[in-house]
Amino acid sequence: MELQQQLQRLEEIIVLDGLKIPLTQRTVVDEEQLLSQLLAVERSIPDTIRSAENILHNKEEIISRANQYAQELIQSAEQRAAQIADELTIIQQAEMEGQHLRKQVQSEVETIRQRNISEVERVRRQTQQEIDAMRQTTQAECEQIQQEADRYVEQVLKELEDRLGHMTRVVQNGRSHLHSSAGQ
Repeated sequence: MELQQQLQRLEEIIVLDGLKIPLTQRTVVDEEQLLSQLLAVERSIPDTIRSAENILHNKEEIISRANQYAQELIQSAEQRAAQIADELTIIQQAEMEGQHLRKQVQSEVETIRQRNISEVERVRRQTQQEIDAMRQTTQAECEQIQQEADRYVEQVLKELEDRLGHMTRVVQNGRSHLHSSAGQ
């Protein structure tokens, strides 16, 4: 949940807090704010993984209860068999039933454990891929914004240079005119 909030905040920084460049589809973003938010996203990833581990930990508790329940069933079966008769065949049958149940429960427990481990790993890989993709996209956008900003600055400086050149010529012409008027 925190990772999703961090990602939403990153989107807000880009979409809402960014300054739109007129006549373009580009937005200028505060680099410090963007990098800070990316760091917050990276920091929330371990929390996501810890959440997945907590889920896995709770599954282990369920598995433990299932084992305990299986043990209780086995003990109950053994007691019932002893009460019904002392015959060896009844006791052996109960033990076989208990072992079968134990194996079945252990098999189910192992399946659940493997499934949980796989899910945690899948979530971790998916999260890492999403972060890598976001990092690449953000970096590409930053580079593109920087290039556009450089072009814009170059254009403004060129226009300023042209205007200053024109103004210099006007001043020089005015001075020449003054000198020629003073000389007459």
